[in-house]
Amino acid sequence: MDGQREVTSEVSVPGGQPGGHDVPGACAGFTPNPQLRRVIPSVAHPDEGELTGAISAAIVDLYATFYGHHRTTATTYLNDKIVVCVLESILTKEEDALIAAGSRSVVIDGRVAFQTETQDEFTCAVEQLTHRRVTAFLSANQTTPGVACELFFLDASPLEPHGKASL
Repeated sequence: MDGQREVTSEVSVPGGQPGGHDVPGACAGFTPNPQLRRVIPSVAHPDEGELTGAISAAIVDLYATFYGHHRTTATTYLNDKIVVCVLESILTKEEDALIAAGSRSVVIDGRVAFQTETQDEFTCAVEQLTHRRVTAFLSANQTTPGVACELFFLDASPLEPHGKASL
């Protein structure tokens, strides 16, 4: 990370029903929770602290929406073309019970399936907030402790208002 800045932000946001927030470059159909309006920057070029906070809040909100619990916290790191969001307290009570019963692989398989099915929502949230196209998305989960890492690789150029990358 020689010569590059690392910016972090940690946030825990209560979940709710999806709402509307229109930002140029956003993926069609993605609308984050309206409760996030307090953390999602309304300016075209937010400072990095606001941006990492908004990404953390959006990812926590997606976890709450899909998993139905609101105790997940996130810390986001931004470095050039990479966004890393580390999540803690990700497991549901049902997953905790499966792990206690020795079914760790069932939980991990479910988490992998979840990420496959919801990849577009996570990618769109990051594209909407960074105004940059996500070129790759990786996700990893660990059951003990219940943590996850969402990794996004960004295109170098910001998205234009109609969702096209500038040249």
